[in-house]
Amino acid sequence: MDESKSSIYSRASSLMQEGTEESLAQAMRLFASIPGWQDADRQLILCRTRRNRMLWQIESARLKQEEDRFERKVTRRKRTLLIALIAVLLLLTVITTAAMLQFRRYSQAAAMYTAGEYERAADAFQAMDGYKDARVRVYLSAIALYHAGKYEEAIPYFEWLGGAYDNGYYLHKCYERTGERS
Repeated sequence: MDESKSSIYSRASSLMQEGTEESLAQAMRLFASIPGWQDADRQLILCRTRRNRMLWQIESARLKQEEDRFERKVTRRKRTLLIALIAVLLLLTVITTAAMLQFRRYSQAAAMYTAGEYERAADAFQAMDGYKDARVRVYLSAIALYHAGKYEEAIPYFEWLGGAYDNGYYLHKCYERTGERS
């Protein structure tokens, strides 16, 4: 019987030397089958310790890979969000700047109108067609030109307005005053 325990012990020792997870598991089973024989109990503990350390290292490496993968994913998301945020901020800046420029042009045109520069004001408001009440301001500038006796200067603005407001009346009056077609 001691010879079979000796061969089991020898086989287990040899498997233990291989050092793979599977060979350590087999060595543990073999040492466990011969308890109390020579130092089989001590070898069993050594095998278990080595195998557990090996499993811990494998698991640690796997977890490290998962953490790295997760970090890369988070970094990509952060980068994407940052790029999107920058794009939105740039877009808002462009929109705000355009709105401010439009408002500034409108204010300058209103100042021209207030200063009595009706033709320049009408041109400026005409260039801003669709912004606020620019069409109304063109009409008011044309009326102001009409009342100032600048009929020829008022005609293009009344024509540009088409059938809006009561400009047909003023356009007809301008034609009468200048002797042009009616």
